[in-house]
Order: sequence, then C-alpha cells, then structure tokens
Amino acid sequence: MRGLVLIALLLVAWGLFSRSTWAGVTAIFLAALSAVANFFFIPYYPLWALLVIALDIWVIWSLTRPGVIKT
Repeated sequence: MRGLVLIALLLVAWGLFSRSTWAGVTAIFLAALSAVANFFFIPYYPLWALLVIALDIWVIWSLTRPGVIKT
C-alpha cells in the first residue's frame, strides 16, 4: 500500500514539473487534505502540526498563482 502511494505522489510530482492541470488539482487536494488531517494533531503535537499546516497553505498558495499550471 505504501508503495502505491509513493508511486502516485511521484506521478503527481512529474505532472507538476510538466505543468499539467490534473497534477495541480491533485496536489491542491492532497495539500488541503493534509492540512485538515494535521488540524486534529494540534493538541498532541502543536508545533509540528502548525508547521505542516503552514507548509500546506504555502503549497496551495504557490500552486494557485497565475501561470503556474497550464489551463
């Protein structure tokens, strides 16, 4: 299972380097999912969870800049 997730993430990364729309949408979805999941870890690991949430927000911001993804 872990290998399939790794292969899927590598395909999305390859798609981002080629500026494809499907990869951008998938990366935004995965970053949003990660931010929501880490929200539940704030009581247990506050610094780490907030750091990952901030990184997810930065990834979403960088992918939604004009001209980053071909549409």
